[in-house]
Amino acid sequence: MGLEPAQLPTKVEAVLEFANCIKDTLSKARAALAQSKNDMAHYYNQHCTPAPTFAAGDTVFLDASDIHMTCPSKKLSHHFLGPFPVVHPVGLHAYHL
Repeated sequence: MGLEPAQLPTKVEAVLEFANCIKDTLSKARAALAQSKNDMAHYYNQHCTPAPTFAAGDTVFLDASDIHMTCPSKKLSHHFLGPFPVVHPVGLHAYHL
């Protein structure tokens, strides 16, 4: 399992069978975890759509949930601001407006 101390090899058959049983069980558990991870990723990715990409000149709306405005109540303030033109992409999913 990664933490075994260095031991002398044994010739007792029961110890060898037990060690082989533990190794087989560990490899089956690792295989089951890998299969479960792949299944979860597959089912998750069925419902996900990739993020849209924008080019310079496209107009977009800005999410205003983290922008503090002077409106007396948050529920009365605007949820989106814009439309703003995209000047150029800054990162993979970040844009200069």
